[in-house]
Amino acid sequence: MQKRRERIEAWRAQRKKEQEEKQQEEKQQQQMTSKDQQKKKKAWSLEDDDDDDEEEEEEEAGEAIKEEMQDEDDEPKKKFLGNKKEPVSVTNGKIKEEPPEDNDVDPLDAFMADVSKEVKKINALDQKKKVGKAGKATVITHVVTKPKKRDPTKGELMENDQDALEYSSEEEKEDETIESTYAHFKTKKKKDLQAVDHDKVYYSSFRKNFYVEVPELAKMTQEEVDEYRAKQENIRVRGKDCPKPVKTWAQSGVSLKILDVLKKNGYEKPTPIQGQAIPAIMSGRDMIGIAKTGGGKTLAFLLPMYRHVLDQPELDREDGPIGIIMTPTRELALQIFRECKKFCKPLNLRAVCVYGGTGISEQIAELKRGAEIIVCTPGRMIDMLTANNGRVTNCRRCTYLVLDEADRMFDMGFEPQVMRIIDCIRPDKQTVMFSATFPRQMEALARKILIKPIEIQVGGRSVVCSDVTQHVVVIEEDDKFLKLLELLGIYQEDGSVLVFVEKQENADVLFKDLLRRSYPCLSLHGGMDQFDRDSTIADFKNGVCNLMIATSVAARGLDVKQLILVVNYDCPNHYEDYVHRCGRTGRAGRKGTSYTFVTPEQGRHAGDVVKALELSGAEVPEDLRKLWNDYTEERKAEGKNVVKNSGFTGKGFKFNAEEEAKVNEAKKIQKWVCTCSAVV
Repeated sequence: MQKRRERIEAWRAQRKKEQEEKQQEEKQQQQMTSKDQQKKKKAWSLEDDDDDDEEEEEEEAGEAIKEEMQDEDDEPKKKFLGNKKEPVSVTNGKIKEEPPEDNDVDPLDAFMADVSKEVKKINALDQKKKVGKAGKATVITHVVTKPKKRDPTKGELMENDQDALEYSSEEEKEDETIESTYAHFKTKKKKDLQAVDHDKVYYSSFRKNFYVEVPELAKMTQEEVDEYRAKQENIRVRGKDCPKPVKTWAQSGVSLKILDVLKKNGYEKPTPIQGQAIPAIMSGRDMIGIAKTGGGKTLAFLLPMYRHVLDQPELDREDGPIGIIMTPTRELALQIFRECKKFCKPLNLRAVCVYGGTGISEQIAELKRGAEIIVCTPGRMIDMLTANNGRVTNCRRCTYLVLDEADRMFDMGFEPQVMRIIDCIRPDKQTVMFSATFPRQMEALARKILIKPIEIQVGGRSVVCSDVTQHVVVIEEDDKFLKLLELLGIYQEDGSVLVFVEKQENADVLFKDLLRRSYPCLSLHGGMDQFDRDSTIADFKNGVCNLMIATSVAARGLDVKQLILVVNYDCPNHYEDYVHRCGRTGRAGRKGTSYTFVTPEQGRHAGDVVKALELSGAEVPEDLRKLWNDYTEERKAEGKNVVKNSGFTGKGFKFNAEEEAKVNEAKKIQKWVCTCSAVV
């Protein structure tokens, strides 16, 4: 780069020197020309350039005649046009005219003579300016033009010189450093989602309660209801006036079109969470649903939403959605969207999936065409609400809000974005939350946006599904890969296998190691392009490849029908993550198996695994319990408390104000640099 700069600077200096020499030569040539003209006594004539002697005589005669005419009479003499042309010559800026020979005067000729005389005077004045005071003519041999100053906003035209063509004038801007550019980026206004003052907005009323209890359920006593709930995986209900659980789809009050779709897709009867949650939501209540993984939570909030949307007036041209479903991951958003589309066509509804990592223009076009239902991730939804000054979509018509994997949505990373979207939605909306795990800390935060909610819990609270057989192996780091190959030899022929790792780097390394040993597999993590992520999920679900290595981005909501084995290659670092990872198998009544590898150095994570095994009723291996006991004793010997990781409650290292400001500034610069490099 430096050598190229030096070549360019040398080329510019040489070009400048040549231009200066050329200008000096032109000045000298002009001076020589002017001296030659001063030596010449002969003036330039309009009539005849060949015969110099005749011109001189005519000039002398013309001057003499003109002087005599001026002395005799001051009035202008009349001259007439005849068949002969008047000879005209210009010498020293004076016009010479010969008197006419014909005495007969024609009025038209006289008029034309006056006109021609005026023209001659004007020509004579112009000629005087050219000749100058001394009456000498100037011969122009070369025109010197001033070099035009280049407009810095426009491009620079280069000659066909290789060095110049490689050069860009942008490189000369010394003051344009990353600090100055970042300062401009920092001062640039960013579009932000403004809070809505709901007191100043008129919202039309809408209907929430659609549920009509059938006589068969109305006859049930409270004891019978409690007995039925106990049979249905021990359903627990907290809250007042919760409806009784339904036993069939017909009792839930769905339409015939929805029943046809349910029958077509093989949904024979409601699962426990569906049987209790659908009547509660259909009656217009806010709800928190906690159920095991693979329990059918998606359908539990989709069916009431269709009834809710169909009851309201059709969308106008600039209206936003009526129902919004928010999820923490793009893959889960796509999965819910595909499930939603099954019912939208027969019901004549429109749904749009809005998520990051893909082109925003197509999603904007779909939203502008209108959609009653939006499935989204929070970040891209905020972009849509702020795009084009809020003209793409809005939340004025939204009356039904779903937060899937709600405990993750209220984690430290998502909570500010989720709250900004919720603040734009009318206060009397119906809000529904679902998750397989819901720590008490997250629940307290979530209840702030709910109005007298009902909490429905199916099975244990935040426990691994009973259909999953759990195995934990305490193993050295170097032996983990061989153990994984052993498990693949046993299980891979019978179905799909999902291997979880902690970091993106680990996923790529394990992916390469398996390929070297002739195991065709897929890799999925957050650092991949969204198109690759979508195609990887599709190939894994469709059985194109039955082995996938993934980070926790695939731990929530992913539903693969033939998944029989989950391997936690790296031990999960908190309890909820373990529950969701193991919950990828053993879904919808099918059986599954999970293996978790714990190294002797991971004693601090062993406590969460022990807790999960105990709560789900599985046997705890002795070497795992010993590893946990050794860790707790070691911590107590050091005088430190043992804290189990749960509920994403980690706050991170505490900075003082100055350190925190520096770290935040560094993060912003890093984020900006990454954004710029991605654009380039």
